[in-house]
Parts: sequence; C-alpha cells; structure tokens
Amino acid sequence: MTLLYAVVCLMMLPYPQLVSDAGGGFDHVVQITLVMTLFTAAAGLSTWLLQKRHRALWLGQGVLVVALVGVILFAVTQR
Repeated sequence: MTLLYAVVCLMMLPYPQLVSDAGGGFDHVVQITLVMTLFTAAAGLSTWLLQKRHRALWLGQGVLVVALVGVILFAVTQR
C-alpha cells in the first residue's frame, strides 16, 4: 500500500491541479504517503527483530502494536 501511494504521488507530482479539480488535495495524498511510509518502516524493523529472535524482541512486539493502533487511528481520523 505504501509503495502504491508513493507511485501515485510521483505520478501526480507534475499535475497537482488535476487532483484539486477531482475534489482532493495533493498535500493530503503526500501526507498519507509519509505516514504509511513511517508505519511500514516501523513494522519492517519490528518484524526483523521478531524473526531474528533478537534480545529486544519485546520492543519489536510493542512497536508492532503501536504501529497497528497508529494506522487504525490515522485511518479513522481521515474522514
């Protein structure tokens, strides 16, 4: 999903007026992309910690829970 939003941002970069004409905002799409990138990076690092049975395993589990709650809250507050 993050990669899809990144591709959409790159495609819309030269034509931000088309997004405004469609009833959206280019800045909103960029905001969603940045937030999703942050959550994806946190989840990726946490998953790596869990798979490697790192001694900070508990930290990885906590970050995954926080990332999940954060994504849900972000999605709910968008509309």
